[in-house]
Amino acid sequence: MFEIPRPYLIKFDRIAVPMAEGRSSRRVLHIAFAFASAMGSEITAITVRDQAKDITWTNKITVVTNAYKEGLSQNIKVVPKILTSSDVKSALVEELNRHSYDIVIIASEKRSIITRITSGPVSNYVIKKSNIPTALVSVKTQTFPYKTIYIPLSESVNTRGSVAFGLFLKKVTGAKVIFSDLRAFDQNPTHKFSYVFDYMNEIIENFGGDITVRKGGTSSDLKESILSEASNADADALVLGVRSGPNGKIRVSSEIKDLMKTGEFDSILFKK
Repeated sequence: MFEIPRPYLIKFDRIAVPMAEGRSSRRVLHIAFAFASAMGSEITAITVRDQAKDITWTNKITVVTNAYKEGLSQNIKVVPKILTSSDVKSALVEELNRHSYDIVIIASEKRSIITRITSGPVSNYVIKKSNIPTALVSVKTQTFPYKTIYIPLSESVNTRGSVAFGLFLKKVTGAKVIFSDLRAFDQNPTHKFSYVFDYMNEIIENFGGDITVRKGGTSSDLKESILSEASNADADALVLGVRSGPNGKIRVSSEIKDLMKTGEFDSILFKK
């Protein structure tokens, strides 16, 4: 029996979803619902009360209790959790790292995508400091479930873990996946995403059909090629990836930063 290689394995038994008010938080909750419906996951909807700023915080309570009620109506277990701290970012990361969550799915704030830790939003701090797989979602569309997921195959902007996340997302939403072969942009490739190219029949067997591999590179510029191809494919989600370095820190390239902010589709940055 064919087994999925370890770099492409992701667990979804316990999903953490940090929440605030607004459309973006609801999008990541619905992404978590898609996984939970298909895989029987338990979701923890988390919000943090800022002791220094949140004089009234009824709205934050409402966000997680509504998530619980919505999950109940769909037979999905949602655990509402409310934390209180004077340091919202640190409290959230401590919660994620101390408890046995398999993955966190969090919406990015509008003002900035992956800025310096000292000044960056909560979501950026989480993807840099969490010890568990993290999906950071920049919400730009009204479309969900997704219909077309575009995944560029270049080690400059993607990882095997993020490719796996895109495939699992395809499986639970019924979307089609378009892989774009952009390996020509990689100067010092390591794995070359060989699993995707060598075991496509097994991938289709595990994740479903409607998966296309195209030769990419419509431009001499990697970012412009991705934006052009994703737009031409009518993609409503772009999956990107980043890996931790030897010291545990992550480095997000300028290309990924720009891709997270640009385009008329949701951009998902995954770290395993």
